[in-house]
Parts: sequence; C-alpha cells; structure tokens
Amino acid sequence: MNLESWQYTIIIVSVYAVFILWIGTGRWTKASNDRMDDYFKVGPGFGFLVLYLGMAGGFHTAFAIPGSMGFYHSHGVAFAANILWTVFTPLVMIYYVGSRITCLGRKFNYITPADMLTDYFGDGKFRAFIALYILSCCIPLMTANITGPAILLSAGTENHITKFGATLIMGFLVFIYVTTSGIRGVTWTTVAQAIWMFIAIWAAGFWCLSLIDGDLLALFNKVKEIDPAMLTLPGRKGLATAQWWLTWPVFGIAFYWAILPRSFMFYYSARDVKTVQKIGLTVGFYLMILFLPAMVIGFTAFAYYPDIVNSDASFPTLLAEHAPAWFAGILVAGGLAAGMSSLDADTNANSAMLTKDVYSKFIKKDSPDSHYIKVGRVIVFFLVAITVMAADKDWGLVTMMIGITASMIVQLLPAVLAVTVPMKRVWFTKAGITWGIMAGLIASFAVRFYGADYLPAGVRYDPSFWGLVINLPVALLVSRFTAAPDTVAVARIRAALDDEFRPNR
Repeated sequence: MNLESWQYTIIIVSVYAVFILWIGTGRWTKASNDRMDDYFKVGPGFGFLVLYLGMAGGFHTAFAIPGSMGFYHSHGVAFAANILWTVFTPLVMIYYVGSRITCLGRKFNYITPADMLTDYFGDGKFRAFIALYILSCCIPLMTANITGPAILLSAGTENHITKFGATLIMGFLVFIYVTTSGIRGVTWTTVAQAIWMFIAIWAAGFWCLSLIDGDLLALFNKVKEIDPAMLTLPGRKGLATAQWWLTWPVFGIAFYWAILPRSFMFYYSARDVKTVQKIGLTVGFYLMILFLPAMVIGFTAFAYYPDIVNSDASFPTLLAEHAPAWFAGILVAGGLAAGMSSLDADTNANSAMLTKDVYSKFIKKDSPDSHYIKVGRVIVFFLVAITVMAADKDWGLVTMMIGITASMIVQLLPAVLAVTVPMKRVWFTKAGITWGIMAGLIASFAVRFYGADYLPAGVRYDPSFWGLVINLPVALLVSRFTAAPDTVAVARIRAALDDEFRPNR
C-alpha cells in the first residue's frame, strides 16, 4: 500500500497523541480529587530529574518550534540574543528567586502566585486583581503556543488538517490529561515532550544541513549571498539594535519567563529548595543548545524561501516540500510537543488561580476541595476553548505575540522581589504595587505599538524594560502614602526565608 506523505504525518502524529495521553493519564499521574494542594500542584514534590525536564520543556514552547526558526528567517543572527536569557534565567531568576518561592510555597502551602503575594501584601480584592491580571497576560502566550505548531501540522498534512483543526486536536489532548491528572499529568507529559522535542529539533537541524550538502559554511555563504544583512546586526529588518539586544533577552524574556504562573506551580511542586537550585545551575545547558539547530533550520528555510511572507510558515513549508514523509511526521510531532508542553501548564495554572483566587474567595466560599477541583476542570475547558478560538486568527509572528505577554507579566516583578528578596525596610504596599502594574502596563503597550514612531532611535529599548522604568517610581511613590503590609505577616515571611537561606545569621 502506497501512502502519500501527508498520510504518514497523520499516522505518526496519531501515534504521538496516543502516547501523550497514555503518559498524561497513567497510574503514575494519579492526582488527589479532594485536595487542591495535591492536584494543582504536587504536595510531596517532584525530584530533580522530573522537575528539570518539566521546567525545560515548559520553557521551550512554540517559541522554540517553530517560533525561533521563524525569527531566524525573519531577522537573521539577531536571535542569538537568546544566549543571554538562557544563561540569565536559570542562574539568577531560578536559582535565586525561584528557590525562595519554593521555600515559601512549601512552608505556607501556597498554590497560586496570588497566595504568596497576598500573604505578604494583604488579601481582599487584590487577590482577584492579581489572578485576573495574570490570566489576561497569559491569553496571548497560550494562543502563541498552539498557533505555531498548528501551522506546522497543517503544512505537514498538506492542509488535510486545517490550522483550526490542528488547534482543536492539541486543545482536546491538553484538556483530557490536565483535567484527569492536574499538575502531574502536565509534568509527566512535558518530560516526554521535552525529550521528543530535543531529538526532533536536532534531527531537523542535521536534515536541513543535508540539504546544503552538509556544509555549514556553504549555508552561511548562501544566506549572505541572498541578503548580507541576515548575518549582521540589526538584521535585515533593523530590529536588533543595541538597545533591543541588551533589554529584550533580559526584560522581555528572562524576567518574565521565571515568574510566569506555570513557573510558580513548578517551584511549589519541587521536593525542596535544593532541587530548584540544582535546576537553576544546569537547565541553561538544555535551553541554550536547542537554539543552535534552530539557527540552521531558520537559515536553511531562508535559503529556500527568502521571500515567504509569513516567516513562521517557512520551516513548515520546507518540511512539506522536501522532507521524507516519515521524517516530517516526527518533526511535526516535535512541534506539537513544544506547544502542548506549555499550553497544558498554563491552563493548569490559570485554572488554579480562577478557582482558588476568584471562585473560592468571592463566589462560593467554604466548599470542600473536591468541589473546587471540579470547578477547576470546567475552567480548563473554557480556557482551552478560548485559546483555540483566538488561535484561529492570524496575529503575526509567534515571538511577537509572546512579547505581549512578556510586557505584561514582567510588571509583577517588583511585587515578587519585594516578597522574596531580603530588605531592611518595606518599600512597597498593596496600593503601590497595583498602581505600578497599571502604569507599567500602559507604558509598555505605548512603547510596543507607538515607540517606533515617537521614541528616538537611541532609546528604543524593549517595551518590558520601559514598563518597569515607569512601574517602579509609580509603585514607590504611591507606597509612600498608602498603608504598609501587616508587620506580622512580613516578619513571618522574612523569618521563613532567613531560616532556610541564612540559618547562621
């Protein structure tokens, strides 16, 4: 029986889907149905290897496949700026801040980011504000995480599975194992997806190189021949200025990635502080080396299709027209792994926040945890449905969509640092943090959408950076004239951190 190439892709993706459902719903993922702190997170805690691969796979979203390839295709070597964040995120944010979030989460049994922030700043409507704000931040990210892989699957099946159909497939799979197993299903599937993704992207890199007769120098020369600007900064579209290069990888990626709600859930689900610190010291190696083959893939796609309008479609087009059928199927499944490994964690985290921080506090109080877990499962359905519908629209480059989320999430950084970093005095209040977030959000959006028209070339830093530049002084100013956090709560949190990190003080 002779099968067409798109049929091979569908068969391989179907095998992948069954495999992921098995991993995500097996007995090893059995979650509690009557305890939120052992459903939305893992009460006993994950050990190093499982959490390492879970976090690594979660970091490499559709941003990696096909987002990074599309970015290389569109802007050239500028994407190498990611080397900064793959070092900065683990060494600074995960090792230092993440371990402190783990310490507090395990000490006080936090489940959501708002649990930690409200324990320090005070509860009330501030909790709902944080939860709803984070949800609004995550919708563009969740949309981006299935948009790129959907394009990949659609191209790999010659549009026999449409882009919308591809998003439905991913959404269905995520819904099944997240509602069945909670964070355990998320983490175990992400472990499998991280391994699959790693193999797929390196295999794709070597395959792309084979199209240029295995000669990396020849590939660079071909790219240079088509457009020399691809091999220089600021790139052929002028994006990677010195200002952008210095601020986007740190403020636009590293800071925000480390304080995403899914990252909080992983920090809370660590067995202990040392587990997170070990991940902080080592996970950068996994993150960094995936962007090496991504460059080869993006440049090969550029060599074949320099004029393609949608850069995110360049690699899928290359696969559809040149890859062996079985090989294309494996790579398409790797793309699905990249998208689903983050969509699932984001839906679990946002479901936890809407359930615990909004529903249980303001709609139906004092119900058993089993009721809230059922509500959380319903919320997962609606989150997946919203994401699938949003992904049906063409929003532009995947990496640019992720930038929207970065501009928003990074405005939470002052609040997170206020709780986790030892300070001699209390600098921020609940009102100060709230006003700072809103001011920073407005500033970052203004820069993102109007900065190119109104900002002088020498100060066109990443919108996330400009948001913090406005956020901090506003938060500090408002905090000077508003009620400080409860001194007992602050002292309790400080004591917990001191006991863990400064036992001999």
